[in-house]
Amino acid sequence: MEIGLTRWVLTLLTVGALLGEVDVPAAAAQSGLDIMKKQRDLHKTRDEEETQGMTLVSKSGDTKQRKIVRYTLTGSGDLSKILIRFLAPRDVENSGLLTWEAKDGNDDQWLYLPATKKAKRIASSGKKNRFMGTDFAFEDLRPENLAAHKYAVLATEAVDGQPCWVIEAVPANTKQAADSGYSKRKLWVRQDNHYTVKREYYDKRDKLEKVQTDRKLRNVKASVWRADEVEMHDMQAGTKTIVAVEKRELDKGLKDSLFTEAELARGGS
Repeated sequence: MEIGLTRWVLTLLTVGALLGEVDVPAAAAQSGLDIMKKQRDLHKTRDEEETQGMTLVSKSGDTKQRKIVRYTLTGSGDLSKILIRFLAPRDVENSGLLTWEAKDGNDDQWLYLPATKKAKRIASSGKKNRFMGTDFAFEDLRPENLAAHKYAVLATEAVDGQPCWVIEAVPANTKQAADSGYSKRKLWVRQDNHYTVKREYYDKRDKLEKVQTDRKLRNVKASVWRADEVEMHDMQAGTKTIVAVEKRELDKGLKDSLFTEAELARGGS
């Protein structure tokens, strides 16, 4: 009886879809992981260099200005390495963060502070902490590591008039859950170009903590899109960090030797 009922329901859905009476979402044919894999493939470059202006906005509206350079390299195994270096002001100049993406999702990160004159590896449990007084946690600055998360399509929804998949990302296992500061994230991925234009971050109590919005999208090369402005808004603290790209270069031939602990500790000197 149960098998017959299941077949009857499937038949009804199929006939209804053909007649236009049942709405079968286009995303049903694609899993959340399928969409995220395609996003990664479409927006991949060999290397990038960006100079960025950063504005820290306090709850009262006071601002602080910073400038950084961000290097990215995609190497063997399609894994990324990222180096972020502060250029100004003087109190943070030459501070840096190095990230190595790992195949198993357990990415490595090292922080360099000129006062210590050495690179310090960030413990897995420390990746949930804020980076250099910004609204970005260390884990927010990692690549979107597909091995570290499980993805599910929740719905479709428009952002600025563009249809998006709404995808829920949760830690892939108990270790990832313990190391992350979030119970889950929600990602709004545009259906036309597979770019994530919005992210919601939920704390361990499952309450909305932060919202990241990517604006001023630009088609920089073939299928590759980038945002010229990114805002991270801490909804609970009332603070914001706004990053604006001032200069961007793609596939300029960055060397793997740039993405090492030795180079990080060199402090850009």
